[in-house]
Amino acid sequence: MQLRNSVVFASIALLAACSIRPPDTGVFLDPSLAPLIPSDTTLLVGVRVEKLAQTPLFSQVANLNMIGGFAREAGVDAASRLWQVLLVSNGRRSFMLGRGKFTNGIIAPELVRKGGSRFAYRGMNMFGDEQKAVLFVNASTAIWGETPVVREVVDQKQGGGGPPPRLAALMREIPRETQIWGVYAGGAVDLPFAGNLQNLNKVLSMLGGGSFYFDAGNGVNGTVLAVAASAQDAQQVHDALVGFIGLGRMLAPKNQPDLQRAFDGLQVMQEGSRIRVQIAEPEELAERLIGLWTKP
Repeated sequence: MQLRNSVVFASIALLAACSIRPPDTGVFLDPSLAPLIPSDTTLLVGVRVEKLAQTPLFSQVANLNMIGGFAREAGVDAASRLWQVLLVSNGRRSFMLGRGKFTNGIIAPELVRKGGSRFAYRGMNMFGDEQKAVLFVNASTAIWGETPVVREVVDQKQGGGGPPPRLAALMREIPRETQIWGVYAGGAVDLPFAGNLQNLNKVLSMLGGGSFYFDAGNGVNGTVLAVAASAQDAQQVHDALVGFIGLGRMLAPKNQPDLQRAFDGLQVMQEGSRIRVQIAEPEELAERLIGLWTKP
């Protein structure tokens, strides 16, 4: 019975992946991950690890939970064997999807040696415990999160069918080759940000939707677009973001004027109910700025 369920689930995922073609325009989403996205998803954050690993800034972000954490749980090297990671949330529960080269003949012993247990669910291998686990849908697709949530994702009999229409529309506005991106349809959020980035959860909860994207090929260049319910709410978000940047200035050591100068590359603008943040940082300043904001 387990083998039959595994074959059925894998067949559904394969058929869905074949039917969901990447759009001609818009950010790239691996077609094998699309059918695992639930229909109630309100936020997606994607990282094209294989592209990001080719940039000078990869070492600055390689240990973040979305990259380093996923790679450790899957038992692979992020730079050489992880292709894309996707954070999926509906505001109440979150999990991560990943694509990479996961099977190398010794992956199961590696994960078990790290303290996790191996157990099966619907004929597929899971490693972890009853709190958190990683499940391998196949040799190149994995799900990581709280164990009940991972099982819930697997139990979607028809898969998720791809991003919901509102998120899909936002994704079409993001450049295809972007390495780091996100789309948000509004509602409560509780993302696993670390350090000073935890403050972004408060800002996101004030928005009705938005998107962001960054390119790290030559420094960091990107755009954050947000829509609030009203101009008044937008003003609050604008002020919160300005305060967020101001906090960074305060945290920057006074004897490091270059780091102080890095904040000049962050521009916050309000246009009615819309807020736009433009980021343009040269490589040397971007590295220091990322280090400051990801500091515990």
